[in-house]
Amino acid sequence: MHQPRPGAFAKVTLWILASPFILLSLTSVLSESAEAHARHNTAFASVAALKSRLAFPKSFKIEGVRVTDAGAACIHYRAGDGYGGQGHAQAVVVQGDVTRSDPRDGGRFEKTWNRQCLGQSYDVTEAVERFF
Repeated sequence: MHQPRPGAFAKVTLWILASPFILLSLTSVLSESAEAHARHNTAFASVAALKSRLAFPKSFKIEGVRVTDAGAACIHYRAGDGYGGQGHAQAVVVQGDVTRSDPRDGGRFEKTWNRQCLGQSYDVTEAVERFF
């Protein structure tokens, strides 16, 4: 009859003991990936919302995009002014609500930027530049 090798039991035991740790490691890697994926989706939607509100969307250029845990996208960009020049600007997008740096906004942008963008955030500029 066939008898198992003495080392086979040790290997099976090792795999049984190691499998929960392997599963835990894979779960943490996948959850980080899911969080990054959610941040990228927030950034893509926010940049699209901002771009749709610009007078000259073809001249739009990303300089930097950061996303907070609260779901706010803080965007530095350049856009055409209609006279052939490009001006630097900033925007905060929260759930599709776009607030742009505009001298005529009555301080709304500055308050929104300070409330949403001054804490911890994640740089997603590279992903957004590849997409747009």
